[in-house]
Amino acid sequence: MRKLALFLALQILALPVLAAEEPAKECSLCVGAVVAAGTPLTAVVPVLIPVGYDDLAATAAVLGHLTADQRRRTVLVVDLALVGTDALSEAEEKAKNLVEWGRLHGPFETLALTVGHPDPAVVAYAIRRVAVSAQGLNVSSRIAMAGMTREAMDQLFENGAQGYFDAVIVDGSEVAATAAWLAERDPSKKILATVEPQSPNPMYDLGKALSEGASRAYLATPADPAALASLNTALIGDFAFDSTARTAVLDAKGNPTTTPVLTFIRGEDLRALVVPRGDSSTTTIVAVPGSDFERPRRIDAGGERAITDSGRRGERLLAGLPPSTQPFAVLVDRARQTATNVTREAIDVATQRGITVEEIIRNHQSYDAFQESIQPRYTATNTTKLRFAISGGADAVEATIAGEYFSDPDGRADWVWRDFFINGVKWKYGRIPELPLIQPEKVTQLPLDIHLSNEYRYQLVRQTDLGGYRVYEVRFEPPPNAPESLPLYRGTVWIDSRTWARIRISMIQLNLVGEILSNEERVDFQPFSRETDQPITPAGVAALDPRQIIWLPVEVSAQQVISAAGRANAIERATTFTGIRLNPDDFDTRLQQVNASESLMVRETDAGLRYLEKRGDGERVVKEGFDTSQFFMVGGIHHDAGLEFPVVPLGGIDYFNFDLFGKGIQTNIFFAGVILAVNATHPNVGNTRTNVGADFFGIAIPFENTMYRDGEARKDEGVKVRPLVLTMRAGHPVFNFGKVDLSFTAAHLTYQKGAETADGFQVPKDTFLFGPSLSTTYARRGYSLTAFYDYTTRSTWEPWGNLAEFDEDQKTFTKFGFSIAKSFFLPKFQRISVDFDYLHGQNLDRFSKYELGFFGAQRIHGIQSGTVRAERAMIAHLSYGFVFSQQFRIEAFYDHGLIDDELSGLSGEPFQGLGIAGQTVGPYGTLLRLDIGKTVGRNAQDGFVANVVVLKLF
Repeated sequence: MRKLALFLALQILALPVLAAEEPAKECSLCVGAVVAAGTPLTAVVPVLIPVGYDDLAATAAVLGHLTADQRRRTVLVVDLALVGTDALSEAEEKAKNLVEWGRLHGPFETLALTVGHPDPAVVAYAIRRVAVSAQGLNVSSRIAMAGMTREAMDQLFENGAQGYFDAVIVDGSEVAATAAWLAERDPSKKILATVEPQSPNPMYDLGKALSEGASRAYLATPADPAALASLNTALIGDFAFDSTARTAVLDAKGNPTTTPVLTFIRGEDLRALVVPRGDSSTTTIVAVPGSDFERPRRIDAGGERAITDSGRRGERLLAGLPPSTQPFAVLVDRARQTATNVTREAIDVATQRGITVEEIIRNHQSYDAFQESIQPRYTATNTTKLRFAISGGADAVEATIAGEYFSDPDGRADWVWRDFFINGVKWKYGRIPELPLIQPEKVTQLPLDIHLSNEYRYQLVRQTDLGGYRVYEVRFEPPPNAPESLPLYRGTVWIDSRTWARIRISMIQLNLVGEILSNEERVDFQPFSRETDQPITPAGVAALDPRQIIWLPVEVSAQQVISAAGRANAIERATTFTGIRLNPDDFDTRLQQVNASESLMVRETDAGLRYLEKRGDGERVVKEGFDTSQFFMVGGIHHDAGLEFPVVPLGGIDYFNFDLFGKGIQTNIFFAGVILAVNATHPNVGNTRTNVGADFFGIAIPFENTMYRDGEARKDEGVKVRPLVLTMRAGHPVFNFGKVDLSFTAAHLTYQKGAETADGFQVPKDTFLFGPSLSTTYARRGYSLTAFYDYTTRSTWEPWGNLAEFDEDQKTFTKFGFSIAKSFFLPKFQRISVDFDYLHGQNLDRFSKYELGFFGAQRIHGIQSGTVRAERAMIAHLSYGFVFSQQFRIEAFYDHGLIDDELSGLSGEPFQGLGIAGQTVGPYGTLLRLDIGKTVGRNAQDGFVANVVVLKLF
């Protein structure tokens, strides 16, 4: 009591000092009534109306008498019983119908649910589905749960529904226990109590519920609405229950009684509302302690009236009360007094409750539900760039597809692929080829959506700025017990703190299957005005009502790592939407025109992108499957003085099939007369994402292996080498963006004397090579990192050549190294690529060292095959490419290597090469590529290395 007295005293002393604030216009503690739908109301009061789901149509007819103001004070309690065999579908359908009904007949203050189903996950799902749609479509300002035990609410919390309801409706007898339960779990939730009157003064029973923690108390039996309205008027302001008050009830003679009484104090002026239990048969007296209380008034159906039967006895204010069975209360003011001998003190205590991540997600889901309801028809120009990293990322191939994009509210999204560019060179001859649509398994359980169970956990990272918006940065990931077979995402979403719209979402797909080793996506959204159909800036967003804004994706970027031919291949994809037109009048006309054209088209389906084929009537339908194989014809010429025949004509075929015999086996066969290369790989053995495959390489023309001593070629020590190589490999993805490969190689090397080899020079004996290899690849955000380790042993290794240099330990040798590469893509198809490689080994001899020619493990432009070898090498590559008038691509290369080879007298010796490559699209859909290299610097070689290839796709 002393603490309360001190608090009241400080409030009194502070009043003259502090500026008086405008009192609240609404009651913070309010009373109302439980009424049946259609009950006439003589005053606007909070009401709670129970209704069954099957009675919604009939209820709509009798709600017409409610004014808009009364609806805003109405709690509609709907019994959403789920009784069918498919509870989820039933919940989805009933939630949709309920919200649509509420949209037409609301808005209401609160939409409360009683969900009848034994599975708490289903109950939670129904609550979440109704909550976000009702809030998003302005059906109600808050959601409540009714008819639930605390144990049932515990299960709701466990199933992720905690953030989706704002209040609970309980019986008056359960208010105290529920308040204690919520204080431990979620103190922000309100309690709405339904009260069966037990006292002569029903207001006492309502006040009892308010004193125990309810913010609203509804009388369960008929009551005069005027009395409840008067009480709510009296309760305007920040009233709170005073548990230390010494207010008493006296009998008519002034003797104390045991009749209970409740006292509520208003903070801004310390006014007191006194609610006695009442007496229906005799007069009673309320005794309010304190000499500064004055002006007692009775609050009942007649409004606010002064109590004339009043007086004082000592330090108490007395007010007489006649018998009554209707709700009433006594209101008394506290006189403002100025204490001249007490130091005045002002106390300002403020607390701010931070927003929870559950509230952020719910608000976003509600706004997203609204966005889905206003989705427009729109068109745009889509430009998709596919960038395929090759050679460990040092080089890349970029395919660009562009055309119209059509989207409608029914979920149809059609892509027109009208223009096709290969490395910036436009495809001008014939129809665009159908590229394989290799896509990861579609994720149906998307983050931020509502699901049956808790597939995602959310964490608020921080509040920050992004693109001119103040946003909440929220991280999401599946729970630890999520099924490993379920495709899900983890990532981050940035949600605008004002509109609750997504500004950006970045996701990494988990639990992938098949040949897709990793998939990372980012989507950026842009706002458009619904009034002008034009894009708006962040400042424009801040000035508009969020419901006058439509958000659309404008940029989608992704990186995938695909297992092809047993290797990890990184693919970057960037799609931009420009020239967006909302609700264009010519939408149907333009769509009909492209359907009737010969342009390639794809459609977004539940299974991902699928090609559309044109029927005889001009309509487009989804194509069932597509050709998994591609056939190429290859022709050209190769000039390399390091080969036995410096000029080699090329002519052959290349056949690729990523689903051979329908078994999922990826196969590639390249045959060019003197060269045969074959690969067969199963990318997903036993659904383990482990790839198993084999490679074969053979060449009929031997390489001329020339010996260099102190920079001088020793033709008399020349040896020809012809390899046949078979490699078995197995690989498995790691760390989402990486892959580990284990392989075993069996090769046969045939050695012959060269044309100028000395007669007495002994060439090595033919031998087999065997050995395992371990390699790793990690690719993300355009960077590629690889590392390898090879161990090899020969079947025979006998003295040869210069016997003084022969080392029998070289029968077994190892190689190891790493590389890091990155390509930078600039506007107008410009590209800069950088690459650094480190190569090393142990016990390397002339035939096991690193070759730096065109067919070597690493290439320096212009170095002839078989002329430069390294025991250790550090090589940097730099290239720049651009396109001239969409007709011809030119790419310039610079290679710089520091080479160590003790036998050749090289120690950190620089080798430099310049190269230039050109590419164009020729007649009949042929691709022409020219590659010329020339060494420069002090170790420059005579001549050049050139390769010209013509590729025809059938």
